[in-house]
Amino acid sequence: DDDRVVGARISGKITRPEFDTVAAALEAALARHDKVRFYAEMETFGGVAMDALFQDLKFGLRHWQHFEREAVITDQDWMRRLALLADKLLPSIDVKVFARDDTASAKAWICAD
Repeated sequence: DDDRVVGARISGKITRPEFDTVAAALEAALARHDKVRFYAEMETFGGVAMDALFQDLKFGLRHWQHFEREAVITDQDWMRRLALLADKLLPSIDVKVFARDDTASAKAWICAD
């Protein structure tokens, strides 16, 4: 219910149309707010199509300073470690990882002031 938050459920390979849908939702949130938040439920991850990866990099470079928080929901250890690394590499973005059975805490955190 917080329009600063854009959420996505990721399952399988991320393609360009899927990336474009999420990017459009983020752009719409950025039109309303200086800073936005991203909530990602990682069910499975089958990689990223090359054209989607290129667009993601461009989008990220253009908007990294407009992200305030990111909640990553996963039970996969390598995804957890990658998210925690991103938290350290991008100190202006607060990244927190939650277990799949703790989505209520993740949703509460991503929306908290």
